Amino acid sequence: MTSNADADEDRELTEIGVKEVEDVMTLRKSDLSGVKHIYSSPLKRVKQTLYIAKRIMGFAGSIEESRYLKTGSRLPEIVSFANELDFDGGDALVSSHQSCTSILVLWLTGEDILIPNGSLLAIDVEKPEQGAGTILWQESRDGSNVKRAVNFVDQF
Repeated sequence: MTSNADADEDRELTEIGVKEVEDVMTLRKSDLSGVKHIYSSPLKRVKQTLYIAKRIMGFAGSIEESRYLKTGSRLPEIVSFANELDFDGGDALVSSHQSCTSILVLWLTGEDILIPNGSLLAIDVEKPEQGAGTILWQESRDGSNVKRAVNFVDQF
C-alpha cells in the first residue's frame, strides 16, 4: 500500500506496504540468492521497496536507477532498458511501476500477467529478445499462483 501525495512520484509505502514487501521478500529470499544487479525506477515507493529487498537479501551492491523505468515509458524505452542489462553477470532484480513492469514482462515472455503491487515475478531470460523469457514463479500477498490476464479489463 502507498500513501496519498500530490504527485505520483512522491507517494511512499505505508506501514502496511512495508510489511507486505518484507513478507514477500522473506518468502522468496532463497530464490533471490543469485541476484547480482538491482535496477529501480526513480519513483520514491519503488526505491523504498528495493531498499527493503536489499536489506532482507543481504545484498551488498548498489541499486541502479534506470532512466528508462519512468512514468510514461513505452515499449521503445523498455526494450532499451532490457538491451542494457548484463545477462551474463548474474540475476537482476528490477522494480518499477505497473505499466513499465507489465510492458517488460509482456515483451520478454509474450504473456499478459496480472502483477499485484508489492509482488515478485521471476522470469528466466538468456538474452534480451521478444518472447525469449519463461515465467518461473510469482509471489504476492495473495499467493504464489501466476495470475494471467484474460481480458484487458483484468488489469484494472
